[in-house]
Amino acid sequence: MTPNLETCPLCGSPLAPALRAPDRRYATSQMYEVWQCGECGLGVTRMPEPTLAAESHYPDDYEPYRQISRPAGGLRRRLAASLLGARGYPQDDALPLPRVLAAVLATIRCWTWCPPPPPPGKLLDVGCAAGAYGAALQRLGWQVVGIEPNARAASLARAAGLEVWQNAVEETDLPAGAFDAITLWHVLEHLDRPVAVLQRLRPALREGGLLLLETPNREGLGALLAGSYWFHLDLPRHRYHFTPTALVKTLTLAGYRLLRLQHIPNPHGFAGSLAYRLGRRNLRELPLLQAWGWAFGIATAALRRSDIMRAYATPV
Repeated sequence: MTPNLETCPLCGSPLAPALRAPDRRYATSQMYEVWQCGECGLGVTRMPEPTLAAESHYPDDYEPYRQISRPAGGLRRRLAASLLGARGYPQDDALPLPRVLAAVLATIRCWTWCPPPPPPGKLLDVGCAAGAYGAALQRLGWQVVGIEPNARAASLARAAGLEVWQNAVEETDLPAGAFDAITLWHVLEHLDRPVAVLQRLRPALREGGLLLLETPNREGLGALLAGSYWFHLDLPRHRYHFTPTALVKTLTLAGYRLLRLQHIPNPHGFAGSLAYRLGRRNLRELPLLQAWGWAFGIATAALRRSDIMRAYATPV
C-alpha cells in the first residue's frame, strides 16, 4: 500500500481534509479520512495504517466475491434480451419492439454493460470477482479472460467457465495487442496507482480497442447529500474518489482519449446511504427503498449528477 499523500497525484495541488468516516460496510470503529484536491476534486483516502496489506480489508464474504445466481423471470429475461438486441446482439426470445423504440434503445448505452459487438472479440475483465459479468459476455459470444487477485473469487469465476489469471493486475504479464476491449467495473477506485495500472493495460489493447470503466462520482448529488454516510464512499477499500474532472485527467495521463462519459442511474447509493444514516444496513434491500433509489438515480443521471460514472476510452 502506498504512503499517505500530501499532494494530488493527478495535478500536484495540495490536498485538504474533507471528511472522516468509519468502515460502515463492516461496522468497525476505526476512522478514516478523505482528503480532497481543491483543483480537480480528487478525493484520497488516508490510511491510519498505510503499510497494512490491502487484503485485510477484503474478507471472503466481501459482496463481489460471492457467487451470485439470480435467474431472471420470463418477462424480465425477455426485456433484457430486447435491450441486448437493441445493442446489436441478436436474441431469440426478445420482446417485439416498435421500430422507433428499438432505435431509441439502441442509443441508450447505459442500459447494458456490454461493449459494442465487434466480430468475435476477446475481452479482459480486470477485477472479475466471481465471474458473473464475464460469464454473461461469453454467452453473447465474447472470449473473456479475467484478472482477479482473490483466490476464492477466482475459483468461483473459473467454475463459471472463465479463464482467470489469479494475480494483481500490477503483477500480471499482459500480451501486447491481445484484447479488443478491457473492462474495469468499480475497480479503479480500489487501486493504489490507478494511472500506472491504466498505462500498463494500454499496450494490451489492439489498435482502436475500447476501455470501459465505471467508478463512483464524488460530485454526484447523492455524495453531496449523504456526506460521510454515502454508500459509495466504502472506506477504506476505496482509495480514490473521482470527480468527472479527475477521471478525465486520469485517463489522459494514462494515454487514453475519452470517447464518452455517462452518468448511470443506480439505486444502491440512495438506498445504501439512507440505510447507513438510519443505522439499519438491512434496509437497503427493501423493495420500496429500491424503488425510491431508482427514481433518485434516474433523476440525477438526467441532471448528469448521478452516483456512478461510466467512461468509454481508446488508446491515443
